Amino acid sequence: MYLKYVQIVNFKNLKNVRFEFSKGANTIIGENDSGKSNALTAIRILLDDNYYYNTKRLKETDFSYALGDWKGHWIIISAFFDEISNEDKHNEFCAEITPEQENIDFLKSYIRCTDNDFGTVSLFIRPCRTKRIELAEAAQNGTFESVRSQIKLSDYEFYYTARSQADFTDENIYKSIVGDICAGQYVNPEDDDQSVLGCKIDIMNVWQHISTVFIDALRDVESELRKPKNPIRQIIDTIEGDIKENDIDDIKKKISELNAKIANIPQVSDIGKQVNRKLLEMIGAIYSPEIKLESRLKEDFATLARYLTISPSNQADIDLLGLGHLNILYIAMKLVEFEVNRNRELLNIMIIEEPEAHIHTHIQKTLFNNLQVAHTYTQVVMSTHSTHLSEVSDIEKVNVMKKVDEQTSLVMKPTNGLDRFGTDVLECKGISFAKILSRYLDAKRSVLLFSKGVILVEGDGEEILIPALTKKVLGVSLDEMGIGLINIGSVGFENVACIFDESRLQRKCSIVTDLDVVVEGAKKSNQTAMDRGASRRKKLSQLFGENPYVSAFYAPHTLEVDFVSEESNKDFVCSVIRNTYKDAAVIERHVSTIKSGTEAERYDSVMTVANNIKKGWYATLLAETIDARAVIPMYILDAIVFAAKDILSEKLLWKMVQYSFEQYLPDSDFDDLKAEFKEAKSSKEIQTTIKKFCAEFPEDMVSLFIAKAGGLNV
Repeated sequence: MYLKYVQIVNFKNLKNVRFEFSKGANTIIGENDSGKSNALTAIRILLDDNYYYNTKRLKETDFSYALGDWKGHWIIISAFFDEISNEDKHNEFCAEITPEQENIDFLKSYIRCTDNDFGTVSLFIRPCRTKRIELAEAAQNGTFESVRSQIKLSDYEFYYTARSQADFTDENIYKSIVGDICAGQYVNPEDDDQSVLGCKIDIMNVWQHISTVFIDALRDVESELRKPKNPIRQIIDTIEGDIKENDIDDIKKKISELNAKIANIPQVSDIGKQVNRKLLEMIGAIYSPEIKLESRLKEDFATLARYLTISPSNQADIDLLGLGHLNILYIAMKLVEFEVNRNRELLNIMIIEEPEAHIHTHIQKTLFNNLQVAHTYTQVVMSTHSTHLSEVSDIEKVNVMKKVDEQTSLVMKPTNGLDRFGTDVLECKGISFAKILSRYLDAKRSVLLFSKGVILVEGDGEEILIPALTKKVLGVSLDEMGIGLINIGSVGFENVACIFDESRLQRKCSIVTDLDVVVEGAKKSNQTAMDRGASRRKKLSQLFGENPYVSAFYAPHTLEVDFVSEESNKDFVCSVIRNTYKDAAVIERHVSTIKSGTEAERYDSVMTVANNIKKGWYATLLAETIDARAVIPMYILDAIVFAAKDILSEKLLWKMVQYSFEQYLPDSDFDDLKAEFKEAKSSKEIQTTIKKFCAEFPEDMVSLFIAKAGGLNV
């Protein structure tokens, strides 16, 4: 058996979320304050006997921030264990948590890998029965809010059940067991539905069969190893019964001899004599006890285990090891402890917060890969900020957390329904599309999973030039916006864009690609490329036309051509030509064509230059040449706006406006506006100044960006 799902309702910023885990090593990733630590804490509250949590530790801040008034609401944490085999069911605990009959409607929303049985364990942190009756009666006589306002944390109970078959993240299910508190309705405990809540259990029985250990991000390994219940001691306690009796007797005999030898050392025995002499002097021979100083080292093996420690073979003390090695050592010992105990527990769960702490990049990856092999006896759930760990994580074992607002977060599973999409839509027959995508994204994973918005491009030119244009024209980088740019290296956008969807990653994804429309008279332009562009547009429209998270943006021709089509950009292209070519006649011909040639001539000229220099290097030179006067082609600006749609803030727009306004400072006509820029402090003043800037400079790239983004409604 293993932990497959965890439902969390109304706990801190986790209003109603569900995590999905697999055997082996699982990761939870997300931005700061998205709730990764809260998720691990919730799992520990339910399953970790070393994190005993009760009403004395319960705090008001434990309730969902989105509830407003927490009083009367429930916190629910529910674990779903899958693949309970017939062998497992011989254990009374497994029989206790396995439903007698499966609820098909409940299982429809769950992805199950086998036909084996499943079991559930749930915790309801709720008002005690007396208070719930009072609330239900108050809801009937119109005094609900008055009674509710008097509820205290001490009125709450921790109620554990098994065999529940309910999706508690469903608002309707929650209302059916609690009531619609906003409407002044509350469910009487006399009407509790046991088929939903499950059967009451003793949580101690769960803790006896599921071993859960938590390894903190801010761990002091040296201190942990000195504690009485350190991993070494735990291992010794388990294996003590396997030690040969002759070995234990031999140790006891030697300890007895050692005690005698210590006591017989003249200097030691003399201390006892001196104490006896003082006693005689103080109280006389009649009342003075006869004492002696002796050694009493314990002879039992369990006590001796306290003196066992780990030390590096080439150094005198463990203190000499660095923090990284100490972290790895501690995790290794916990795995050994789990392996030794695996015949005792049905499941070992290791919860690790930021395992990358103090560990070198390559060791992080090696550690993670090797944690995977422990899946036969240990399931690992870890939170991480490490892009290196995300790169080697199996994308099917990743949960991505996203802040919806300051009060709530949601959990996204990148591979939900992906195999079905691959089979039904992309026609990948007989293979797992999720596994193919996982391998393909090994080098791109960190950008895809950690970014708040994504732009997919088809080549090196876009990958190099778009970030430079954003920074130099808008005054903020794509990184500041939280946008990741991925070079697909082809036009197979659908293979990556499919991961952005209501049921998978709920993040905006812009696709930037070329239409290659034929320019009459241009030798470098051809019908075949245009046909491919039209076909690509049709395909992307069919695949993602109804998807609110994916949108495609098309260059009328191609990046190099559409960039130079903007009058302000011609000088930058000419500068690259002058700095790259040596032949004066060639330079003059290209510069003249770029500045005053026909559309067809300009097309051929810029494509000749880009191909001669090589497109990637041409984009690099252009990126170094451009400044704030450059114009971002409209299709690229639209793509940036779409990817940033859920990210933009007043603070970010204000920075962009300030940066752009600095380009107009030499003009004395804007003295009044300059003064407003300096004085603007409050949100209202900043918004007023931004509006005046956009009105004064409507053609400015920042003004256009703000207009396309929907103004100040961010």
